[in-house]
Amino acid sequence: LVRTIRRRQRRGLATLIATLVFTTGCSMSSTAGGGSPLPADGAELPILRTWSRAHSHENRAMRLAIRNAADLSQIPLDEFDIDFENEMALVVTLGRMPSDAYQVRITGVRRDRGRLIADVEIVQPPANAPLAISSPYCVAITPRCDLPVEGFATRPPSRSRSWSQSELAPGR
Repeated sequence: LVRTIRRRQRRGLATLIATLVFTTGCSMSSTAGGGSPLPADGAELPILRTWSRAHSHENRAMRLAIRNAADLSQIPLDEFDIDFENEMALVVTLGRMPSDAYQVRITGVRRDRGRLIADVEIVQPPANAPLAISSPYCVAITPRCDLPVEGFATRPPSRSRSWSQSELAPGR
């Protein structure tokens, strides 16, 4: 009888833990005291701060959900402050583009079942826009959420060197 009760307690505890793991994932803290509940399915995740620039110095198109400082340091963007305990950064780079009139924006983020979906808008330049190499990007800071973001990688791609060290001249 005691074993049966303990098994039921363990099953109940395991069920509770599994429920908590599968239903949580976002820390939407707006106060120092803790987080708000996970947004309901279909609900918007607020964009706390956002900005776009014409030059990221990134040659590759990327969509990244950055949740720590180490990953952020691998992306050649302007420095910005972010509290990774409570916030995350969604980054979209277009790579090298032939006009600085290209723009990219993250206009919304919403929960859809067990994932987040970010709405990304790319603005094309007019046909007569002058040619000027650019590398547009957008950053959106949202409350931290550990749910996957559809179409966004969680780590920057690894970089390989495109140059090698020069050999020493003879006699050195």
